[in-house]
Amino acid sequence: MKRHTLYILLLAVLSFAAGTSLAIAGDKARVFINPGHGGHDNNDRPSPFYNHGANDTTWYYESDSNILKGLALRDILKAKGYEVVMSRVHNTTADDLDLFEISSLAANSGADIFFAIHSNATGIPRKINHTLSIYRGNTREPVVEGSDSLARCVVNQLFRNQLTPWTHGPQVAGDWTFYSNWGPKTGLGVLRYNKLPGMLSEGSFHDYLPERARLLNADYCALEGWNLSVAIDRYFGRTRGYVNGVIAGVVTTSQLHADSVAIKGPRIEIVEAAPACGVKVELLDASHKVLSSYTTDNLYNGVYVFKALKPGRYFVRLAGNPGSERPVTLAPNASAYCNFLKP
Repeated sequence: MKRHTLYILLLAVLSFAAGTSLAIAGDKARVFINPGHGGHDNNDRPSPFYNHGANDTTWYYESDSNILKGLALRDILKAKGYEVVMSRVHNTTADDLDLFEISSLAANSGADIFFAIHSNATGIPRKINHTLSIYRGNTREPVVEGSDSLARCVVNQLFRNQLTPWTHGPQVAGDWTFYSNWGPKTGLGVLRYNKLPGMLSEGSFHDYLPERARLLNADYCALEGWNLSVAIDRYFGRTRGYVNGVIAGVVTTSQLHADSVAIKGPRIEIVEAAPACGVKVELLDASHKVLSSYTTDNLYNGVYVFKALKPGRYFVRLAGNPGSERPVTLAPNASAYCNFLKP
């Protein structure tokens, strides 16, 4: 074996051990991220609701959770060795760019894929919650080759999130088919001028109130950013280039969720338990040494997230309750889940 080949293999081994990407010069994928909307404007669909943890009305703006997901995705992708360009990194009215301008920025960025981040709403009283990815074209007939493959990678990874209940399985569609009532070949404006393999991710439905409360948690949004990064890895065939992962879950009580609406899917009916606020969750290593802790917030979502963890065996428990301790095995470049019922 030639010396330079041995050197490259050694670099790969060291990179894997350090939890970094195997990408080397000349092998860097570039991603254009478009966190949807921008600023607390009318097209941001402001959604006030009574938050039972805060005991007050809370305003939810989709642009806030979109930018949190996008910034998390940017930082994770960079750590994995990608190059990243974003349409916005702040959340003001000035950041709410014209859709043609966004496409122009993407076209001139040198990116390999276009990635728009959103959450969804039914706009009707019937509430559902599922993950949906849309690309330009008819279903199974993307205008830009590879867009449907990227969309499938995304919904399949997001559907693995066990912090939220899903009423339906993951859905992938072309925008001409999904929005056929808009007119022939109309589709989504943000995809209309895009020439890159690309898609728009509707990560979940924010008008399902328990999900809206979860989207108020920055770490929950970062978890979606993490899962989006794994989906992008799969699209580019780079799944073995990064080691670290995430452990996350929700803490609930035996009480019924104050906003439980028994949302229905094809085969399931969801009635959520009430989330536990202000509960400390501890992360322990294989020898039962406490590594870190996370206290659930007071926004009625019960979310906890431990990020940037090396793969291996861990334990997670509610602080002060040794009997709640549960084992969790984390695979490389993966997310693992452990939900708790607070006694």
